[in-house]
Amino acid sequence: MTGRLKSETAIVYVCLVFRTILVATLFDVLSPVLPMIGADLGVSQARFQAFFSATLMVGAAVFLGAPWLVDHIGRLRTVTVSAVGASVLGLLSATAQSYLAYAVALLAMFAVNAIGSVGNRALMRDLLTHERYKKLFAYGQAALEATSIVAPLAAGWIAAAWGWRAMFAAFCMPLLAVPLLFAIFSPPASPVARDTRPPGQVMSFGELTGLCMMARIPLILLCATQSGYTTLLVAKPFLLASRFSMSVTAIGVVFAGFAGVGVIGYLCSGALMARVSERSLVAVGIFCQCLSALGLLLLSITEVRALQLFLGALAAAQLGYCLIVPVANAWIMNVAAEYRAFAAGMLGGLQTLTGGAVAFLAGIAYNDSALQSQLSVRFPRLLLL
Repeated sequence: MTGRLKSETAIVYVCLVFRTILVATLFDVLSPVLPMIGADLGVSQARFQAFFSATLMVGAAVFLGAPWLVDHIGRLRTVTVSAVGASVLGLLSATAQSYLAYAVALLAMFAVNAIGSVGNRALMRDLLTHERYKKLFAYGQAALEATSIVAPLAAGWIAAAWGWRAMFAAFCMPLLAVPLLFAIFSPPASPVARDTRPPGQVMSFGELTGLCMMARIPLILLCATQSGYTTLLVAKPFLLASRFSMSVTAIGVVFAGFAGVGVIGYLCSGALMARVSERSLVAVGIFCQCLSALGLLLLSITEVRALQLFLGALAAAQLGYCLIVPVANAWIMNVAAEYRAFAAGMLGGLQTLTGGAVAFLAGIAYNDSALQSQLSVRFPRLLLL
């Protein structure tokens, strides 16, 4: 690869990471204000939790079906069109005056974003080798987490001052810049950056089955890790508001600290990949997840230093997630170019389906603390690991 091609590839990869950050920021700013949105729309916390988790599962179904659409219309075109669609739907959700209208807009936004995410993941892997991909994926996630430090803080302050609607609309607008970025910086015309599957040809059932069997171990790792992570992410704002009586601004501070731990975790993961075996990194990540579960267990039987214990459990869960995800993601995406959209759809779909299902159960069992439901789903998941 020539120096010019490397430079073009790096710029395009940065643009793809930027698109990922913009989309993830929408969830980062949404999470701290979920109690505020629920109160504004007149829906109970438990019901809103359940809807949010169910929305994740609908997004999972779209992930699983998206590869056929992505390979039909092209990966780059999917990325750009979905960015515009997600932005417009996000703006519509911010103007919704009823719970039903908000639910429909948010559901559509998740679906459109899922399609774009499949194209984005496949295109990112097209540009890099396996070794560079897993390393840069970790650093890209660190950049995403760094943004997440600022986003919840800004969300809490803006929502407290001007309301959640103005706040969310402001964070939806930057996605409209994605088509402009890729109009200026398009992927280099090299064999690795192109879709290699002939137009109209679809993946056979046998090929899809073989891909699933080949990726079964990293898929189990990612789905198991995602289940606990998503449950904590959905239940955390409600738990902080109800059990620890935190304001929306204080919840934003906690989310920012959570993201700070993620920055450290992903930077360590990327730096250690050249020095430590992939299996060792995954083993340490599982150990951190076990520590998190132990912290939650202690929290259920004691009130002493409850907040510190809960924050420690969150930090351990985040570190474990950061060590497992880059390696397992790279394992799954290490396939021929024509299979990458399907690998990305399978990866995103099964992760989201598992996390959404577990968080949905947590929402059903919500009892003003959400702790009992978290414990009931985290320990079986850890036993599977």
